[in-house]
Amino acid sequence: RVLDALERGPHRDNTIVALWSDHGWQLGEKEHWQKYTGWRLGTRVPLIIREPGRNEGAVCDQPVSLVDLYRTLADLCDIQAPENISAHSLAPLLKNPNAEWPHAAVTQLGHPDEYAVSTRTWRYIHYRNGDEELYDIASDPHEWTNLAAKPEHATKLAELRTLAPKDAVPV
Repeated sequence: RVLDALERGPHRDNTIVALWSDHGWQLGEKEHWQKYTGWRLGTRVPLIIREPGRNEGAVCDQPVSLVDLYRTLADLCDIQAPENISAHSLAPLLKNPNAEWPHAAVTQLGHPDEYAVSTRTWRYIHYRNGDEELYDIASDPHEWTNLAAKPEHATKLAELRTLAPKDAVPV
């Protein structure tokens, strides 16, 4: 009803709409019944941004973080966002959903030193006890095969470690 009213109203062409939700629980997947897992299944959320006159109906599959919303909306509204926030504007992806996106999405888990880092094709999970998981999303979308201990993936593991949140305990 809100979107229908917006479409019929005078602010249709100057109103940005952003819709997102919280992620859900693991409901038995991978034998877990909880909220705070680092796997994609438990961390992905819907995110829809409608900017008037831009790529209506376009879909982007780049991993982004919800913390990017503030900077994105500030950019779209031509408002200066504080420089000290750790976020990236999604405006380039709204202009071109296939644009190059050099950023990873970071999901903070239950503690500062527990997090997941996602790129378009890889996912790295770090636990506070030092355990790590590495998944090739392209060939293993359900994250069944942990590649972290495989020597042939040491370079990718090291690369994704560098994308850890700055307040995380170093590996």
